[in-house]
Amino acid sequence: MNRSAMDWTREYEARDALWFHDGNKLRPHALLSSGRHSNGFFDSRPIVDDEVLLSDAASDLLLLFAQQGGDISRVEGVVGPETGATKLAKMISNGVKAYNGRECLWASPSKNTSPDGVKTMLFSEDQRRIVGGRRILLCEDVLSTGGSVELTIDAVNCAGGIVLNNILILVNRGGLAEVGGKKIVALIDRLMPMWTPDECPLCKIGSIALRGKTNLMALNAID
Repeated sequence: MNRSAMDWTREYEARDALWFHDGNKLRPHALLSSGRHSNGFFDSRPIVDDEVLLSDAASDLLLLFAQQGGDISRVEGVVGPETGATKLAKMISNGVKAYNGRECLWASPSKNTSPDGVKTMLFSEDQRRIVGGRRILLCEDVLSTGGSVELTIDAVNCAGGIVLNNILILVNRGGLAEVGGKKIVALIDRLMPMWTPDECPLCKIGSIALRGKTNLMALNAID
């Protein structure tokens, strides 16, 4: 493997993509996409947007996958939810293709919310044809609650794909060992607490919750 978990953590730190709240009530804390609050966050965009680094990450994930009993030769397609895992799915599929010496397709379903509030992941018709009947390896950039991954598993099943027993993750910040019965394989396992707004201890001391790396990094730089 090219990099250890500590090495990958340093890559995030070097790009200001890893942040922790310092306990100062005057500083804001993280509002996650799930609506939960946290004392920290990982931002995988700087990793995903660097093609060389993302290629290294895909290679390391496939090596971990193999070391933990995964069989790369069985992988016929890679799926990662839009938009965080779209480029990762493509890069992992390239790695599988190079290993197996045959085509490995990839797809990236988008999240949809129905008028009655039901969330699903949807493939385009072309993507459904890619997934249908193939053994699919799932991936995700950052895993918190596992909700998007569960929806993606459902989408692959509905499209007629066969979901393999591992999910490749850049960062597992939720402390999960599996999602939907599928084992997590992660470059970084780093538990960060998450709370509902009512439970959040940082809100209770007066810290406000903000969404987005730019807001948090700018406001937390103020003494």
